[in-house]
Amino acid sequence: MAYEQNWKPKDKLSYEDLKELLASIMPEVTDNAFAIKKASDDGGTMVEIWIEGGLQGTPNPQIPKARGWRVVWCHCPEGYIEAFNIRK
Repeated sequence: MAYEQNWKPKDKLSYEDLKELLASIMPEVTDNAFAIKKASDDGGTMVEIWIEGGLQGTPNPQIPKARGWRVVWCHCPEGYIEAFNIRK
């Protein structure tokens, strides 16, 4: 398994706990609309943070202890989250 040396399943946050943590820090990162969504790709399960208009001045904010999750920043145009129902 890729990244086996970094994987600590006993220490992994649940998706709901990570979503709650991210939702609490995102207002400090951006004033724009955002959505947090669970997704997957060839590397496995990850969490996507969709931000309308991007981060604007914060190139790569630090996420405290995502513990076991890959977090991907997704920049999208204004109105995208609502139009495509990203929050579901």
